[in-house]
Amino acid sequence: MTNPWRRIISAGTALVAAAALAASLGGPAQARADAHPCGEPYPHEVGGTVHTVQICPDWAPDGRIPVYSTVQESSGEIVGYIEAAGPDWYECGLRGDDYDALEGVVNDWWAGTMADNGAWGYVSQVYFRGGGNWEPDANLRRC
Repeated sequence: MTNPWRRIISAGTALVAAAALAASLGGPAQARADAHPCGEPYPHEVGGTVHTVQICPDWAPDGRIPVYSTVQESSGEIVGYIEAAGPDWYECGLRGDDYDALEGVVNDWWAGTMADNGAWGYVSQVYFRGGGNWEPDANLRRC
């Protein structure tokens, strides 16, 4: 007769081993795919109001990232730009329209931020380093 506690302990040991294997591989597939996730949240004051933001590695072919008034690109307008793309701050991420302005790169995840001219809006995460098509940044907080 098999000891029932032995089965429970064996099942628990298998779960711990599976979790350790997943952690050694970098966690979920989405997190493994994002080689350049956003940094940890921190408080940032903008116009007397404190916002929780994160530094995210971004890029653009011409160094200018368009900031849209809404996450519906088809009905939104460009309210400004982030010039000299690099590590910039973003408040949070959310889903919206597919954005495919860059050849071969498409994403329906957007990030709230402020353009260099002071206008608030959203940037398509196609401009974020790392990750894949239709994937949010692995570390950016959700709106």
